Amino acid sequence: MSDYKSSFVLELKKMDIYFEKELTEKTGRIAILMLVLLIPSLFVKEFAILFLSSSLLIHDIRHQNAELLYSLPFSKKELFHFNLIFLCFVVFATSAFGEIFLGDTIIEKLEFILRSLTLLFSIFGIQMILSEFNIDAVVFSFIVVIFDAILGNFGTPDINSSNFNPYSLISFTKQGNLAMSLIFSILICFISYLIYTRKDGENPHEGFGSNKLKQTD
Repeated sequence: MSDYKSSFVLELKKMDIYFEKELTEKTGRIAILMLVLLIPSLFVKEFAILFLSSSLLIHDIRHQNAELLYSLPFSKKELFHFNLIFLCFVVFATSAFGEIFLGDTIIEKLEFILRSLTLLFSIFGIQMILSEFNIDAVVFSFIVVIFDAILGNFGTPDINSSNFNPYSLISFTKQGNLAMSLIFSILICFISYLIYTRKDGENPHEGFGSNKLKQTD
């Protein structure tokens, strides 16, 4: 129990160090995008999330700064989790705050938050996958978002209609069925986690960094 508690405290310290680093280096960009995320529009959030997601770990991978992070006490798994936790918190908080001023019911407010998180899981996952294959995550994730919107808006999500489009049910932009699109988005995010943490192996500095941090506490 004591080892588990010590490990948990260590992870919190490492997460705090990482958040402090990111907020210090990218304060202006993050602040502006958070203000945009306050706008209660899923269309606006699509692009705000796209740019916010690409401003953190994606940015470091793209500009070859990730190796520096790996030499610090951060493993790939930790970096993925820290980024996802931060992005989830920002999207949840801004969506909830934006909904305060609307006269929607509690269910409608919760639905909007879930739809915002659905966008996040898909966009972050897609950008991580693209980054791992050395593809420009910003440009091509923008193309994927447009492509998903086009495919999702063909026909209708109504299964009884002659124009029924099955993809519109899981499309992360159309979200014809909230539960199905959320599950699909989580699946994309999970696949990106597997690709990121397993491609080229875990970083070789994980043990050294973790031990070093423990020694300095």
